[in-house]
Amino acid sequence: MPTLIIKDKHSGKLTLPHYILINDRIVGLMKGEARVTVPAATFKVTVRSSIKFIESSAMVTTSEAVDTFLEFGDREKIWDIIFWIDMVLWFVKRLINLPEPWGLIYEILSNGFFAVWLMRVWIIRSGEYLH
Repeated sequence: MPTLIIKDKHSGKLTLPHYILINDRIVGLMKGEARVTVPAATFKVTVRSSIKFIESSAMVTTSEAVDTFLEFGDREKIWDIIFWIDMVLWFVKRLINLPEPWGLIYEILSNGFFAVWLMRVWIIRSGEYLH
């Protein structure tokens, strides 16, 4: 039987686990790489993040002779970098109080960026998740 090999491009970093679904049925939870033995056929493979609403699907055809590779990852690293910088600054702001108007300016920029980042994750990124 052929093997379906599903790999996370960013498995060496701190990553959340992902649910693996084949034909809309959960077959496991993975972090890094997963190997699933399947019969030769066409399957709908879905990789779902442990964060709700972030998932993507691809139709995958397996054959008896070869293993099938499916690789997924985040295409927009800059968004994640800026988000984590913002999270660190948010934590620091909880420890120290910024004087006005800097505190208000930070809140407006931070909340606006967070709203744009969430829209990016939920709307745009869902179709670009699998490669």
